[in-house]
Amino acid sequence: MKDISANFLAALQAARDGSIVPRRAVTFYAKDRLTGALVEVGFWTGDEDVVFEVVSGTTGVAEERTFYGALNLDIGEIPRVADLTTQTVSIRFSQVADIAQQLVRGYDIRLARVEIHDVLLDATAKQPVGPGEIAFLGQVDEAPIHTPAAGEEGDVTVSVISEAISMLSRTNPQKASYQGQKRRSGDEWGKYKGTVGTWEVPWGQKS
Repeated sequence: MKDISANFLAALQAARDGSIVPRRAVTFYAKDRLTGALVEVGFWTGDEDVVFEVVSGTTGVAEERTFYGALNLDIGEIPRVADLTTQTVSIRFSQVADIAQQLVRGYDIRLARVEIHDVLLDATAKQPVGPGEIAFLGQVDEAPIHTPAAGEEGDVTVSVISEAISMLSRTNPQKASYQGQKRRSGDEWGKYKGTVGTWEVPWGQKS
């Protein structure tokens, strides 16, 4: 069972008699092209820039983050599966805002780590009832940029795949490379792996 904060749980339980305002937030950990340092960029489905707490997908501890709003952010359905199939979530947002341009054009988001959070706002105060809860952890798989025609508004659709499942299916070329294996005490197990499939071995007669 997923462990959530007491305030978050209480808000969900009281929603039948009262009301809550659900929102979603996404954090990208992009790479600065000049320094190689990771840069945190957050968007949310609200209409203004805000700072609030979310539970870190790395440490599990609540931390304050800045989230930019008014980006027409649309986060697709998050698959809930019980097997090891790779889950993909689509994140779409407008590229008009400067911060959106900076993320997709100024920074490198190839294979960037992504955290998606569920956020509940109090219907009266319009403030989070507690830290945003982790809904999905993943990494960027692709991020095509739609260049609009004159007078139209372009958007970016980022495909994010499950981080845990993608790591299970990731191959390590170091384990299969002949040069990589040879560094382990002269291991030559893979010396002929590139040609052995074409060998013709005679059976029952002299070659």
